[in-house]
Amino acid sequence: MYRTNNEQHANQQSSDNKIDLKEVFKTIRDYKWLIMIMTFLALFLMAVTLYFKPSIYSSHAIIEIKASGKQNSNMNGNDFLANAFAAYGKEQIDKEIEILKTFYINNQALNKVDFKTKYYIDNKYKQSELYNNVPIKITQINTFNNAILGKKITLIPQEEGFKLTIQNSLEAKANNLLFSEELLTLDSTTIHPYNKEIKTPYFSLTINKNTEFKHPIYFKIYGDNRYVYEKIVQLNLNISQVNKNAPLIKIEYQDNIPARADAYVNAIAESFIAESINTKNEQNDKILSFIEEQLQVTKERLKESEDKLEKYKISEDVIQPSLQAEMFIKESSNVEIELSENKLKERLIENLISFVKHNNNLDAIAPSLMELQDKPTLELISSLQRLQLEEDELSAEYTNQFPKLLSVRKQIGNIKQKISLNLTNLKSSIAHKNINLIQQQKSYEERLRTLPTQEKKLINIKRDYEVGSKMYAYLLEKRAENEIIKVATLSDYKIIDRAYSASNPVSPKRTLMMLIATIVGLILGMLIAFLLKAMNNKIHNKQDIENLTSLPIYGIIPQLKQKSVKLEVYNAPKSPFAESYRSLRTNLQFVKKKDQANVIVITSTVPGEGKTTTTANLCSVFQMAGYKSIVINLDLRKPTLHTYFDIKHHRGMSTYLSGKDEISDIIFSTEHSNLDIIVAGPIPPNPSELILSERLPKLLDTLKERYDYIFIDTAPIGLVTDTIYLMQYADLTLVVFRENHAEKSFITDLNGLIEKNNLSRIGVILNGSQTSSGSYGYGYGYGYGYEK
Repeated sequence: MYRTNNEQHANQQSSDNKIDLKEVFKTIRDYKWLIMIMTFLALFLMAVTLYFKPSIYSSHAIIEIKASGKQNSNMNGNDFLANAFAAYGKEQIDKEIEILKTFYINNQALNKVDFKTKYYIDNKYKQSELYNNVPIKITQINTFNNAILGKKITLIPQEEGFKLTIQNSLEAKANNLLFSEELLTLDSTTIHPYNKEIKTPYFSLTINKNTEFKHPIYFKIYGDNRYVYEKIVQLNLNISQVNKNAPLIKIEYQDNIPARADAYVNAIAESFIAESINTKNEQNDKILSFIEEQLQVTKERLKESEDKLEKYKISEDVIQPSLQAEMFIKESSNVEIELSENKLKERLIENLISFVKHNNNLDAIAPSLMELQDKPTLELISSLQRLQLEEDELSAEYTNQFPKLLSVRKQIGNIKQKISLNLTNLKSSIAHKNINLIQQQKSYEERLRTLPTQEKKLINIKRDYEVGSKMYAYLLEKRAENEIIKVATLSDYKIIDRAYSASNPVSPKRTLMMLIATIVGLILGMLIAFLLKAMNNKIHNKQDIENLTSLPIYGIIPQLKQKSVKLEVYNAPKSPFAESYRSLRTNLQFVKKKDQANVIVITSTVPGEGKTTTTANLCSVFQMAGYKSIVINLDLRKPTLHTYFDIKHHRGMSTYLSGKDEISDIIFSTEHSNLDIIVAGPIPPNPSELILSERLPKLLDTLKERYDYIFIDTAPIGLVTDTIYLMQYADLTLVVFRENHAEKSFITDLNGLIEKNNLSRIGVILNGSQTSSGSYGYGYGYGYGYEK
């Protein structure tokens, strides 16, 4: 009994859920040329892409951050005047990295390395950038329209100068076509001179000629440093910490020109260090400026006092003051100098108080506290440093809510409050000292009034002169010290490794990209192959038939290379083709009726399946085994069987069924002793009506008495109903399907015909198979018990 449609569907679904490796490899083999072409195409496209893509090189330098530099503090730690202008604070590595990324630092580097203009020449079907030995030099660039920035401009040399044209990109041309966006154009007829300013609607510039050249040169202009930084530098610059445990910063820049990458990395490092030194020197500059101002004022006062003293001595005829007057002059001068120093100390303390309020790291105030001789506060600084180290260790291991960490932070806050309080008290103490000094000064002035008028006036003039002289000497000394400090100022940063670019580019990774292209090509080729196979609704192998029907497969006939296939069982009796027919013959012998001739009908679903070739070779292989056989051509519409045996078809089945001939008139012998043939005869106008003739069963009954096997070649079952009528006389009907020709839907249609017409005793032959020759005709069942 035939399986139901549900059983067939379940069987097909079960088969679909399994991956048949043989089928996978067969698909790859069938589409191997497509896969190879796709792989080659992927490799070719990648090779072309890589050829036109410039190599990118990476250059890097390493900068060391020195440990909490206190150079200035150490050099002038005993100088409260310098400390009054000190800038305190320890820079963190993350902050330094961000500073290195800023436009401010990069702007200084861009002033040293030219990114504003790039030059190109034609080189083996591509354009290569020139960096050194460029035949031209573009200067004095001014842009009027930013649309020109980054656009490639062509310079075409002429005898008297050059012409300029703009190369608009495909995107720009597409936008012009689709959205009517204006294209950039230059007057290509104008010949411009070298070394003179050129003005266009987009820019003005001067092109200087360095050497002679004959071929076009291409260039791009990029505007000011801000534009270069945002469009070029920022995209290729990378600043990072080398190791989280080491105070080292790596400056890396990628460029298609290694020399430019090296130059830019060095320029950034040098600019950063120079900026660090300038920042430190700002302090000394302020001090020097203050000293210069005070020197000028003091010098004028000293000159004025000196003149007064000289005039007074001459006019009053006084050479030296008395001993008592000398003592008053010295003591009064000391008080005034101490008051001046205290004012500077007050200024220093105000700076320190402000620093404590706005900074966490208070290490830098230690030298100033030593100058102020504030030992209690110095001890607090030491405690603060210890607690801050402990805080860092705890923060690395625990959350902010860890009790000990909270306790340490509370202690740090208390110590900072005490430091601030100590500085406030120190300021008050100096203020009290100033009050006492002012009282002393008043006391000296009261005592001076007791002296004679002439001597009193001399003391005042002499005192002013002494104070001015000492202050002037002091300021000269401080100016010299700070000038030495400025010259000796070192940066907190040091270049450990200068810029270096490896000889191998960092991108593109050409070997890797070619390997990826190969893999992508193979995968894409296989995907297309499997997609084509999925879209191809042809029968590809016996599994397709088994998945769609329960009909037995009696034989698999291999595909032959030659286009015209005739009686190959005679032409090559030892070939796989002939062997497949012997296997088919063996399978059919198992369903043979004993002591009675067997009628075998051979048909197909559509033309071109090879049913007639199968019929001719099948009856031939049976006669070769000694079976008395006859083959009948009942494909009255397109008969071709007679051509296989070189028999004329002037008479045959059409003349017999129409009553014109008798049985003996239509049976022809072939050159083979056990094989006769009845050809179709002339093509009749009414083949279907002839096949319904009562003479057909009479013919078959007569032939059964004479032959062991009767083979009938019929019209395709999917086109006409003649074959369905003839199947009632058949002991077995064989339906031929050609591999990669017949569609899977043909099997479904055949199942429908069988069920609709209640047909039985039907089998399948797979023709034109590309399966390996060792499996032809074997292992497909023998068709027992298909009677309904």
